[in-house]
Amino acid sequence: MPDNTHSGHRARLRERFEKEGLDGFQPHEVLELLLFYAVPRRDTNELAHRLLERFGSLDKVFDAGIDSLIAVDGIGYNSAVLLRLMQPAAQYYMRERFRGKKVCGCTEDMGAYMCSRIGMLGKEVFVAAALDSVRRETAFRVISDGLVTQAAVQLRRLAEFALSSHAESLVIAHNHVSGRLEPSQSDRDATSAICRSLLGIGVKVTDHIIVCGDRYYSFAEAGILPV
Repeated sequence: MPDNTHSGHRARLRERFEKEGLDGFQPHEVLELLLFYAVPRRDTNELAHRLLERFGSLDKVFDAGIDSLIAVDGIGYNSAVLLRLMQPAAQYYMRERFRGKKVCGCTEDMGAYMCSRIGMLGKEVFVAAALDSVRRETAFRVISDGLVTQAAVQLRRLAEFALSSHAESLVIAHNHVSGRLEPSQSDRDATSAICRSLLGIGVKVTDHIIVCGDRYYSFAEAGILPV
């Protein structure tokens, strides 16, 4: 016989999502709702709490590998694939929003664009966008995986990218997976070193953007970009 208690709970959670979206949901409720579609005949509340206890937070559940997810009692292969799909699917969605659009070099547009490219990543990366004379993006490249302080010693890659893309200027960006948006002193020092180095080959850095999810911090907007 079907479990009317569980089926009723599932119906209520789905209806709540249809009316309100996910804004009012707790992390375990988001997981419950997702797991409905991979675990048809089991209480997903228990599984959701088990996942959060194992990984610590919703974002870390979505960042976990398939093998790590399967190691959680009650999580099968289909559930693991569904959960692992969430992060890259969100990132793919954000990229699609800008596909075919000309990304202007103004702070608001470039901040949103960088959020779409690196805001959903579970690791820190350092990237650059080449701009033409009217400040439209002509090329984009991941300069390095890792912290911006590590990327700062890879000035040669930035210079090669700027020259090969015939950039009039560059916007550089990196993400903070810690959740802290403001630049550290090492971020400031690295930015100064990069700006000075690239000016030596006639390329100006017009902004350094720090991304954290769908939020961004602009060195230019804050008035701390070296000139």
